[in-house]
Amino acid sequence: MLAVDGMSFTEFVDWYNESWFNTEPFPAYLTPHYGYIAPPLDGVWATAPYLHNGSIPTLDDLLNSTQRPNAWKRTFNTSDIDYEKVGWNYSLEAAGSGNPEIYDCTVPGYHNTGHTFGDRLNTQERAAVIEYLKTL
Repeated sequence: MLAVDGMSFTEFVDWYNESWFNTEPFPAYLTPHYGYIAPPLDGVWATAPYLHNGSIPTLDDLLNSTQRPNAWKRTFNTSDIDYEKVGWNYSLEAAGSGNPEIYDCTVPGYHNTGHTFGDRLNTQERAAVIEYLKTL
């Protein structure tokens, strides 16, 4: 069962719905549903790394699954941004090193697979999508 700070998901929903979050004048009520709710795309240019587990460092890598790194590292310098690929500048690293500063996509739960919808785009189409996403 999913736990949030020691509470089960059901206990968390009950706590939330009985808290001040659910009071007037603008009550917010949680109603659990099955599935994943994707975040909105506005500001996506500023939300790298990508996917639910942060396994993909740039939008260009997201839209071209064949170039996704198996293991990568970034500097954590907030100005170290790749403005063309839209995301973090990164270096390719060796998978399996156990270094906590390296994002190793071979580790279970850290995979960067799936989401291959961008592979159908050619280079120009992919660039156009990235330019559009920069405007959101």
